[in-house]
Amino acid sequence: MKGKTSLKHPSSRQQNSIFKKISGFCLKYKKQIIFVLLIATHVFLRFYLLLERASLGWDQVDSAWAAKKIIADHEFLLSGPVVKGNSGIYMGPLYFYLVSIFYFFTNLDPVASPIFQAVLSVVNLLILFYVTKKLFGVKAAFWAMAINTFSLTVLNSDRVQSAYYLIVPVSYLIFYTLYNVICGHEKYILPLAVFLGFSSHVDFTSILYPILVLFTLPFFPKTKKTLKYVLFSLPVFFIFLLPSILTVLQKTSSSSNSFLYLFNTFYHGIHLRRILQLSFDAFISIEQILQFRFLRSFVFFVLPIFMVIYRASNRNKKSFLLFYLISLWFLIPWLVMSTYSGELTDYYFSLPRDIVIAICAYLTVFMLRQKRIIFKIAPLFFWIIYALLSLQTFFNGWGGNLTANKEYVKQVISEGKTIPFNDHGLNSYLYYIYTRK
Repeated sequence: MKGKTSLKHPSSRQQNSIFKKISGFCLKYKKQIIFVLLIATHVFLRFYLLLERASLGWDQVDSAWAAKKIIADHEFLLSGPVVKGNSGIYMGPLYFYLVSIFYFFTNLDPVASPIFQAVLSVVNLLILFYVTKKLFGVKAAFWAMAINTFSLTVLNSDRVQSAYYLIVPVSYLIFYTLYNVICGHEKYILPLAVFLGFSSHVDFTSILYPILVLFTLPFFPKTKKTLKYVLFSLPVFFIFLLPSILTVLQKTSSSSNSFLYLFNTFYHGIHLRRILQLSFDAFISIEQILQFRFLRSFVFFVLPIFMVIYRASNRNKKSFLLFYLISLWFLIPWLVMSTYSGELTDYYFSLPRDIVIAICAYLTVFMLRQKRIIFKIAPLFFWIIYALLSLQTFFNGWGGNLTANKEYVKQVISEGKTIPFNDHGLNSYLYYIYTRK
């Protein structure tokens, strides 16, 4: 009939051909597809309602003022985040310079804070994937990415900008490079020195790393290459320390008094009772990743179970070195912090968090490889429930203070009022950026 056109539908043979091509493509590039999907999910959850939920407190406002000094005042900062309250001791300034890059592109608007943190969380995810892949294989690395993406603890920390957030990825990089060094790969001494130096710009928990290195020195390769790399690495390490050294030289008497004050105030020696009190704190990284309260007593068994299972398929010297290093990452913070009489927070014990995620991923892969169906179903069921509960809590979360504070400050300015200067107050900083010429 004229005026009518017939629509040709693809035959079943053509449909099968298309399906085979798609399935063939997915099978060929399944690793890349899984990687992209995990990255995309991670990015979505970290950038979801980013501005509405952005919250800036003391640490974030400190970073904002530091960025203002670098960008607007053209100051060359030699000191970074404060070590402890009003101690007068500071970390290196590199963290502030990293934050200032984002403040430069936002014209000093503190929205740079949550954006910087979200981007940093992606970097942390890539570090987690790379190191876990090198240690335990690609399947464990993918599971580590998934656990990191859906962990409520990680989700919350990924959305609050702070220098101590870098403890976890830097610790994992130091762990990986140190493990390679004691396994006989001298070339890793140089990146180890870089990461150790960078840690001095992050948080005062960096004092733990020299102790960790000290306990691994007997396993360092006793070769000429080791000496060569050590000699190359020392100048690199001291370059990172140079800003702190210059700061101390400028304030010699006050700095020494601050160190003595901090030591005398918070050091109370080693006591068995205090060590036992901090037993759960020492393993809090495991508790936070497992998340469920009924698993709290199980935290002490995760490492022994992992070691037994890993040793069964890795009967070599490297497995013992790995176990030794993992044990140090838990024991050294535990013992050192037990001598500290001040207030302790979770992040003081966060050094092994990525190690814990990698261990959980390895155990998951091990169970999925078992023939019995119960071993395959159990971890899948656990992690699905884990992800769903995390997402439910996350999506029901409350908003932050940035948007409301911006509206308040704009209203104050429109009414011709002023906000007094407060170096730790968000409103004071907002007032500055809205009234500056």
